[in-house]
Amino acid sequence: MGCLPIMITFHSNNAFFERSCVDKYSAVARAHNMILQHELFLMQLNFSMQLNFSNPHDHGAKISYIDIYGPLANMIQGHGNLGFDEVHRGCCGSGFIEATFMCNRGSHVCTDPSKYVFWDSIHPTEKAYHNLFVANRHILDALIKG
Repeated sequence: MGCLPIMITFHSNNAFFERSCVDKYSAVARAHNMILQHELFLMQLNFSMQLNFSNPHDHGAKISYIDIYGPLANMIQGHGNLGFDEVHRGCCGSGFIEATFMCNRGSHVCTDPSKYVFWDSIHPTEKAYHNLFVANRHILDALIKG
């Protein structure tokens, strides 16, 4: 999360002229995701052990983890290969702090949002969301197929 424009703005030494990811927050996000995956695995094991064997229709619960952080970090690092020009600012407003209601009809919007990873200071653009979907498509297909 250290690569979100809002985090760069609030936690960089010189956020307006030297914009780059804030490594300590990215490290926390990576560590959190590793712990989360482990805990979800343990929960899945617990559910599997509690199956009601007298009911053949009881398949327990299936817990799935879809990684958004990794593909988003890859997009930021390899932005040039994916057609992105701007990874540290949002397309809407100044690109530094605006989000949700602060990006409105009166806000300045960049001329080509597909060149930006972030729409505002928090949310990815439509193109970035598309890339996240493609990166996780195999997991989504497996969930749908059961």
